[in-house]
Formats: sequence, structure tokens, C-alpha cells
Amino acid sequence: MRVIVIGAGVLGCAIGWELRKGGADVVVVDREGEVGQGSPSASCGIVRRFYGQPGMVRLAHGSSRIWADWADWLGPIDDGLASFEQPGVLLLPPAIDETVLGIIEDMKRCGVDVHLLDADEVKQRFPFLETAAFSPPLPADHPDFFEPSTRLIEGAIFEEDGGYVVSPGIATHNMRLAGERDGVRFRLNTTVREVRHQGGAPFEVVVDRGESLVADVVVNAAGPWSGPLNKLADVTLPLETRALRREVHAVANPRCGGGQVPVVGDLDGGVYFRPESREQKLIIGSTDPTCDDLEWVDNPDELNGEITDLYWQRQVMRTMKRFPEVGMGRSSGVAHMYDVTTLDWYPIIDRTDVPGWYVAMGTSGSSFKTAPMIGVMLARIIEACEGGRDHDRDPVILELPRTGESIDTSFLSRLRSANPTTGTVFG
Repeated sequence: MRVIVIGAGVLGCAIGWELRKGGADVVVVDREGEVGQGSPSASCGIVRRFYGQPGMVRLAHGSSRIWADWADWLGPIDDGLASFEQPGVLLLPPAIDETVLGIIEDMKRCGVDVHLLDADEVKQRFPFLETAAFSPPLPADHPDFFEPSTRLIEGAIFEEDGGYVVSPGIATHNMRLAGERDGVRFRLNTTVREVRHQGGAPFEVVVDRGESLVADVVVNAAGPWSGPLNKLADVTLPLETRALRREVHAVANPRCGGGQVPVVGDLDGGVYFRPESREQKLIIGSTDPTCDDLEWVDNPDELNGEITDLYWQRQVMRTMKRFPEVGMGRSSGVAHMYDVTTLDWYPIIDRTDVPGWYVAMGTSGSSFKTAPMIGVMLARIIEACEGGRDHDRDPVILELPRTGESIDTSFLSRLRSANPTTGTVFG
């Protein structure tokens, strides 16, 4: 089976490697000069398991076990490895309701070391964090933005062994090397110009200088460019995906050497942040509160890659409310894009109605953590479909190698109804 994977991000590298392990002849194509230069270059690499969909909880948990034993999963490569730091993940939802309690119990059932903390317990464990409730978040220029709150958070979910991968770019490069060791070929600095087919395989993918690559299977893992790539190939999906502009910022971590800062997903306050172990900083992003307009990008080639005062002020100021020792400092950070499935912010990992064309798209900034298992998932789906299985009627059941659990992969189908979701990057 000849396979072209378009997109050398973390998903493209993972998928290509898994298909090669199954015996496919795999070429990974990317317009950039190195792997992981798209969305992974701006990823915070957070590894957590709290999701509203049980399949995603298990997919994330299975992947977290891989990140914790990264060297074993990769096998021998001649390079330094990405590291998985585990200071814990503290999630502050706007409310602790029956839905949240049900998710916690489900996480425990599949082996996640998770606890529900009340406001006093949060303060005891992390005395530098404010336990006031801020929901719903306000715009940074609102006159009441810094008014003290008289309410306390209802509680917090703490994943004891959650954390973050230091340098998603290094992790992606690690997977490239593992893939190359096993026979995956990479064509970088190579732009797809045209896709020709007669309603399905074989596909002729025309790249720079008119060169044609021919394949039985094409995987669209092009991130924010995945929608335009589908159009180029005359492939349509029943679910909409769009590119969304993001900014991630960095400030000094006032707690370096004075108490371990966890990864904090502050849905109550509208922000998330995590420590950066090697640079003594906090990395900050948005949880997309409803008071902020989402900045959709119609043409990913025209992205404004400059950080802005608007994003800087609201994200850093929201962090200051939850972590009062933080200062504004000087603006620094990165701007890039997520590829969002507008239905529910969950990825589409599936076949399409064009035989031989598969997608790993709409990843919504949440799929770095699950990339190792998404690679396995789509490889199993492709192998089943190419072997004659009707995945739409008889979905592939994926056995998770590090946890022993199984999931019905149709929860990430292009034909699905909406999954339970926050409608944000937190899924």
C-alpha cells in the first residue's frame, strides 16, 4: 500500500510511522523545512485526561502513559528526547455539577489518579493561587475587571500525574527520527499544488516543479491547511472545520524555586497557564471565554503572526487574578492557528466519502497530547477500510496498548453528532 501523508506535524509523523510499522510504503510531505513547524510549534504540550467524552478520556490516558515512557515507545534514536514534566494538572471549572462529578468517576474507573479538591484544599496545596470565583470572565478593559470577588470556586479537579511535554517540536522531531529509522520517507520544503483522482484511489499528488507522487491512500493531516487541501482534492465533509488564530504568551514565573506550579486550566477565569521548566517562565493561553471574539482565519497563508496588545493584556491580566504574584513584564510569545471542528472542538479521525482519502483534522489545539494514540487509531482505521471493512457501519474498536482498555473510534467520525464539550480548547 502506497501512502502519502500530507502534513509533518505531530499527527502526520505519528500516523506515517504507524502505517509504516504495518508494512505500508509511506511518504510524509510538508511545505516547511522541518517537521512540527505548524501548530506544534505553538503548542503548550499539556497532557491531561479530563474530557466530557469517555472515549477521549481513555485516548488521552493511553497517550499519557506513552509520554511517561517516551524512550520505550520510540525505540532507539540518535537524538535527545522530549521530556514529560508532571507537576499535576489543576482544572477550575465554573461549577462542580453532576456532569463534572460523573467525569471524575469515569476517569477513576480507567485508572487516572484524580481528585476533587474544595477551595480550602486548593489553597492548602497551592497557597499562591487565588481561590475566588471569577465566572463569567470579563474583558480586560471592563471597569469591574479587578474588583474583588466575594465568591469562592466550587472546587477543582486535580490530576496528580498530569503535566506537559517540554518542547512539542522536539517530540515531533523524535517521531520523525523513529519513522525514518523504520523506513518512512520525508519530503520537506515540498508544497502540494494539485490533487488528481477519478473519484478515489489511485491519487496523483502534484508538488513543486510539476512532480507527481502517486498513492493508493492519502492522509490529510495538514492542520490549519486541511480544509483548503480537501477543497483542492474535491473532498467534502459533513462537519465544518476552520482555522482559528491563537496567541500564547510567556511571563516570568515568580515561583521558581519556591513551590511547584501545576498546569492550571482556569475555565472559571478564562485562561490556562503552565510552568516552563527550562526557562523559568509561565506559558499562558486562552480558554476562549464567551466575552472574547474568536478570530477565524479564512486564508491560513495570510495569518498575522505578530503578538498583539489585546491578547497579551487579557491573557496575562487574567493570569494575574488567579496567580497574583505574576507581573505583566514585557510582551513575548507566539501567534499561530488551531484547526477547529466547529461542532464540538473534537478532531475528525476518519475515512471520507472518497475511497482512499483519510483525514486527521479539526484537532482544535487538543491533539498534541493524544497524538501517539491518534497515530495508532487512524492507522487501524485505514488498514481496516483498505481491507474491505465498512468503518461507517462497523466502526473499528481500538485496543489501547498501555492501559488495556478499548474504545469505539466512531466518536471521532465525520458522521457523528456533537460530543459533550465545553466548546473550547479544553474539549
